[in-house]
Amino acid sequence: MSPTASAHRAIIEAGPRTIRRLCCGTDEVADDDDMSEIVTEALGAMDDPVALVGGRPVTVHSLWCAALRSLIGNGRDEHKAMVLVHPSWWPSARVGLVTAAARTLTDDVLVRPRSWLLAQASDAERESAVVVEIVERLVAIAGAEVVAIPLGAQPHPVAEQVATILAGMAPPVVVIDGPSTVAGAPSLGSLIAGAVRAGGRAVMEIGDARLPRLARSALSILNGTSERRCPDGAGRLGSRARMVAGAAGAVVALPGLLLAVSAVPPGDRHGAPPPAPVRSVPTTFLVEGRVALTVPANWPAQRVVTGPGSARVQVTSPSDPEMALHVTQSPVAGETLSGTAERLKRAIDAEPAGVFVDFNPSGISIGRPAVTYREVRANHHVRWTVLLDGPVRISIGCQSRPGDEEAVRDACEQAVRSAHAIG
Repeated sequence: MSPTASAHRAIIEAGPRTIRRLCCGTDEVADDDDMSEIVTEALGAMDDPVALVGGRPVTVHSLWCAALRSLIGNGRDEHKAMVLVHPSWWPSARVGLVTAAARTLTDDVLVRPRSWLLAQASDAERESAVVVEIVERLVAIAGAEVVAIPLGAQPHPVAEQVATILAGMAPPVVVIDGPSTVAGAPSLGSLIAGAVRAGGRAVMEIGDARLPRLARSALSILNGTSERRCPDGAGRLGSRARMVAGAAGAVVALPGLLLAVSAVPPGDRHGAPPPAPVRSVPTTFLVEGRVALTVPANWPAQRVVTGPGSARVQVTSPSDPEMALHVTQSPVAGETLSGTAERLKRAIDAEPAGVFVDFNPSGISIGRPAVTYREVRANHHVRWTVLLDGPVRISIGCQSRPGDEEAVRDACEQAVRSAHAIG
């Protein structure tokens, strides 16, 4: 690509809570209530195949295509190329969705994590800066790898935990990203900055207003030139009618994947043992509702709302459809483990004999007090562990072929060890 063409890139912020062109121009995409709904659906439905816009089902891929098309001017201005900046903690499926949408509009697409953009703030230490990104349910620390810390009810312990992890990483500078679009992020960012500075580390706090300037700096680096001012005037999304018309191809499907974050999770704040060191299999930090746990990174997740058993999230081995993890959760404020056992025993007694066996109301699973039992099906068995973490009951089912529990043991132990309530 020529330098002239490269200078015409549109740097687009795709998430976590907005979609906008950072350079050139700084206007956000939503300019009325209808457009705010569209942006919310595009971001909120990323893990589903379909979104509802104005009551009409629209494929999420098409929704993103339409949003990005508007931001590069629908082919009517000079922005023919894109740099997509996405949250560093997004799983590959999300990055792939947005990238595929962008490539329907132009062949010239660069995809970069948000940490790449934020690191522009630390000129001399750009290559070795560690970036802290704050979102609704977690804090992501992006260094050599991404570490995710679930948010608790109190921000001060989270800030101290982040500072402790950063002290072990020993970066020359820490860049903290607390976007105003995320409730409480700026104040938590200030707490983290104070805790990190108390440990003797240099800190830079980045707000929304500074991102466009960082984008201009990043564009200059991409172009191999000194910083230049971008032309004014960001493209806005068009009318609701044009947006929906551009997002064609509606289908009907069940809700699909849930939020997954590539990370090494911390210990349970309610006293569960910290996770063992990550084994050779890459892992993903999976968040569903008020529960987070670690699962194998290459096992796809889906919601299951039909068939025997409760509605749940199922994470399945790509090599064996009978090897899987199941996750369910329920709010149970004030419930004790003995109360959980009694409730489960009544439900099990109502089922046909031989389906649920080996019931233990006071078991221990990976060092954690739990109710345990085994579900027997024709093609597989499921070893269930039921935990209480604060006001949340977490059930984890480890599924394998009959007589082959060893195949799922590592994934099962890691999930049970790491499972905890968040928020």
